[in-house]
Amino acid sequence: MTIRIETERLILRPFEVKDVEDHIAMMQDERIARFLSPSGKPRSYGEEWRAAASFLGHWAIRGYGFFSVDEKETGDWVGRVGPWKPGGWPGLECGWSIAPSRWGKGYAPEAAIASVNWTFDRFPDLARIISVIDPENANSQAVARKIGEEKTDEIFEFWGFRLDVWAADREAWLARFG
Repeated sequence: MTIRIETERLILRPFEVKDVEDHIAMMQDERIARFLSPSGKPRSYGEEWRAAASFLGHWAIRGYGFFSVDEKETGDWVGRVGPWKPGGWPGLECGWSIAPSRWGKGYAPEAAIASVNWTFDRFPDLARIISVIDPENANSQAVARKIGEEKTDEIFEFWGFRLDVWAADREAWLARFG
């Protein structure tokens, strides 16, 4: 089965081996690492390689995972967006990371909306989707609002961080975006 989700400007497809180097390069940017690494700083090549391997493994274990996001016009890889639920996670999450060179174009919400629609379609009993966001990550909070998520009172502790859980109820989501 081939998964390919198209939006007006983007193509979402399962994360692949060919995306590893682009992903590592994105994660080496301090603006990304600030919120997505245990130290808040870029990790080594090897650590990011292992993280990328976990994205590939997530697809093998769960049958879903982060999508690579490509620009339709150029074919360039611009980031990763999609459903994610590693062991111990507080719920099925829609996560996103877009390369800083592509920030400001609205790619994260465009890809996240397509991804969440796909996720709700694939999991008809899923009552809500969440996003786990650092309380200081204003950019991700803005994306969450754009895609219909609201901050809950839930806190998820991970890597020593206290992260906010944002969520969208299935029925409200589908009424707005479905």
